Amino acid sequence: MHADIDMIEYLKVARIDHWLKNVFIVFGHAVALVLVLQMEVTTALLVKAALSLVPACLIASANYILNEILDAPFDKLHPTKKDRPIPAGRVSIAILWWMKAGCIVVGFALAWWWFPNPGYLIALGLLLLSGVVYNVRPLRLKDRAFLDVIAESFNNPIRLWLGWYALVETNAMPPLSITLAWWSFGALLMTGKRYSEFRFIADKELSGLYRKSFQIYTEQSLVIAMVTYANLFCFGYGWAVSSYGVLNNLVFVFPFILLAVSAYFRHAMSEVGARLEPEQLLRHPWIIVWTVVTSLLAAFLLYADKADWFHAKELMRTGQ
Repeated sequence: MHADIDMIEYLKVARIDHWLKNVFIVFGHAVALVLVLQMEVTTALLVKAALSLVPACLIASANYILNEILDAPFDKLHPTKKDRPIPAGRVSIAILWWMKAGCIVVGFALAWWWFPNPGYLIALGLLLLSGVVYNVRPLRLKDRAFLDVIAESFNNPIRLWLGWYALVETNAMPPLSITLAWWSFGALLMTGKRYSEFRFIADKELSGLYRKSFQIYTEQSLVIAMVTYANLFCFGYGWAVSSYGVLNNLVFVFPFILLAVSAYFRHAMSEVGARLEPEQLLRHPWIIVWTVVTSLLAAFLLYADKADWFHAKELMRTGQ
């Protein structure tokens, strides 16, 4: 029983439950499927899509282990994170370093074996590097106000590239417009989490000790940042939808995206939501409902364009 408990503690540090973030790789699959593969789905394609999640999850866990090791002194100052396995003294740091090394070796070995496209390996390397830049001094961007969100949300474009290069054997990158929109969307969600966490601690001195960037942040600056990222997302989204005919119908999805984001922020800014990690927030029933509805609607509208049922530009010209 004791060994089982120990293993659970080590798995908590590897944050298996945070692998949910890698669902964003599926967005990269979708972009490749629509813009390059003409929405032709095969069994081989689905297998490649599923396999592409495995190396990413292993490298993500390597980053989480590094994060928790380096953050342990600061987590001791947090109202809830002080109970994590490392600050609570329930795990061995030496074993965690070996776990991190194992995740990296196995992750890159599987990527090299399964995906001949060097773009996938490069994107996986960027995912690993992002964990180093974000956590390790002298850069340690997580301590730098605003740069912390920009750096952490950069994992969104990386996951976009992982999904894209897993299915498309090309050196070309996904469109800049879609990359910008996806990056801004991640920054918007992460800033919302910073805002709720800042309000939850409700102590400027204590929050600054826990996270150095909170010495600079204010509620006003975080709200302004959220508005900025929301505008950048809208710009990138509009740019992509207007630039690619196959995406034109997605103009009708935008109101549903706003509802999904509103559901996220409503929960994130509640007293309960402020205590939760982003992955736990994303499991809220209403957020799941709006996400599923939005995804299904987007799939329908894309298929409607392919099947020549209707086209947004023609409908809008008719309404003029």
